[in-house]
Amino acid sequence: MKKLFFVVAAFWSFSSMAQLPETVIYLFDIQKKAKGLEIGNPKIVSNKSGYNNQPYFTMDGDYMFYVSSMDSVNIELYKIDMGKKKLKGKRITHTKEAEYSPKFTPDMENVSCVRVEKDRKTQHFYTYSLKGKKPVNILPKLTSIGYYEWLNQNEFLSFELPEPFYLVKHHISGARCDTLATNIGRTFYNLRSKGKVVYVDKSDSDKWVIRMIAPENLKTFNRKGHTENPVLTETLPKEEDYCFTQDGSILMGHKGMLYIKKNPFKNANATWDELIDMKTFGIEKFYRIAISVDNTKLAVVAYRGKKP
Repeated sequence: MKKLFFVVAAFWSFSSMAQLPETVIYLFDIQKKAKGLEIGNPKIVSNKSGYNNQPYFTMDGDYMFYVSSMDSVNIELYKIDMGKKKLKGKRITHTKEAEYSPKFTPDMENVSCVRVEKDRKTQHFYTYSLKGKKPVNILPKLTSIGYYEWLNQNEFLSFELPEPFYLVKHHISGARCDTLATNIGRTFYNLRSKGKVVYVDKSDSDKWVIRMIAPENLKTFNRKGHTENPVLTETLPKEEDYCFTQDGSILMGHKGMLYIKKNPFKNANATWDELIDMKTFGIEKFYRIAISVDNTKLAVVAYRGKKP
């Protein structure tokens, strides 16, 4: 694999709360240079011990949302103002339930999340105001959502239990749903700039791939036929966490190393190239990653022990 130029500056089950891993979010600066990406200046987002995870950069670039544990059972939503020099998380929710996977709603007026109810089994899709008020259960009958991605204000995709895990399209006002794929990974995207929806297909236990949903599969509900979703690329061995840069390149971690695959949408022969060894920053193990819309910040979630 090719070595790219860099500069060194310095699925769990939601109901199994006791098994949440100890995780830390690091925030890096990124600069695009002629010879590659420069990644450096690491900062820890939350100094609290416990579960700090699921970073998400808002579409307007103003905030980074994430979740953090208050105790062994309660997870709350937080946000960081990216315009301020000091990385100080501000708590959004103050509930007895646990909230996960914060994102802006498409209109950017509320924050959506997966809420685990007090029974520690039921998982609902909720929205809150940006102050953590006015909770709304989007689809009360949907009780097994794990992750999600908005398509528009009235439609979203969800990762749903039980195994082999389903990718389901929901139409809110019409109360309709359609299963698009099974045996999926937890990370999937609606790439609005490319008009593509991508997900990890884990049907082959020896070779996971990232697929693009065929346009006709997104247009109809409860269809009789099904078009095979084309493969975009293979993942690194047993990896399902990744993000996209502005030019369509993919970033993915493996064994403490961050890799890049340059725009597989245009280059079918692109390879996974080493970008940077995170152990340089003292990060031995990491999995979730997220990149800001302007590609100037990278969030990396480090963990201890067994991979979550």
